[in-house]
Amino acid sequence: MRNHFVPQFLQRPWTDSSGELQVFRMKSGRFETYRQVPKGNGYLEDMLSLTRDKVAGMDKHAIEKVVLQSVDNDASKVRDKLEAGQLGVLTIEERSAWVRFIMSLQLRQPSTVLYLRSESEALLRKSLAEQPDEYDAIAMPGAPATLEEWTEKHFPGAIENFGLSFFHELLNDQGIGNKLLRLRWWVWDFSVCRHHLLLADCPCTFAGGIDNPNLAVILPISPTKAFMATRGELTADALRKADPKLLLGRLNDASTKQATERVFARDASPRRFIENRWPAATA
Repeated sequence: MRNHFVPQFLQRPWTDSSGELQVFRMKSGRFETYRQVPKGNGYLEDMLSLTRDKVAGMDKHAIEKVVLQSVDNDASKVRDKLEAGQLGVLTIEERSAWVRFIMSLQLRQPSTVLYLRSESEALLRKSLAEQPDEYDAIAMPGAPATLEEWTEKHFPGAIENFGLSFFHELLNDQGIGNKLLRLRWWVWDFSVCRHHLLLADCPCTFAGGIDNPNLAVILPISPTKAFMATRGELTADALRKADPKLLLGRLNDASTKQATERVFARDASPRRFIENRWPAATA
């Protein structure tokens, strides 16, 4: 199953009448650009799939089909409202849905998922291997030799899928969610600018840590508009005074530099801008 770490609905505003957007790709030092539909971009096969059809009652594709489809469906409606200038009338439910979406964009990044999978499995195996004498003292005759083997026998797949089993809990982290909800929300309109916003395959920019007094969270929602959430009067004042053209350039610079492999655009016009920020790339 395709697991999109850049949801299709987020890419769609950059598409033309044919349903395609411009893709700039840099992989292994090679630079290329082409047009493609959102369905073919920003995904990995089975990135969020369990290794078995069912693990501890959880279906193989539950994270995508149950969790993220719900998150994206709710967020797409909020995105439309933000695009339409309706930030001020969002309900607390809609704001919460948008926060979950922002958190999901961080969690579903391939590097994050890989870390979650590998580190969680390693930590669990290490924990199960600790104090073997305690297991030996309670193990019945004929029981598996170790607690790890016992767990594998009675809960097949639980260890190797341990990290994904609490994906939804990370997504619903109230501590982080509440901090994002309490930020000052903005939607910047760059319609007056000659150039347009770019969307990276790591689409959401966090300028500072979650507790940074001058935190800024930026997410382009269309070629002409960007959602921002800020903390602190210093950041807010800087935004108020910012020249839209300069701000757009800074946002595109940040998006391009944090991209893992791809940057999405409305057309091929930003090619030189992107190439200049991928110095290792060769056409």
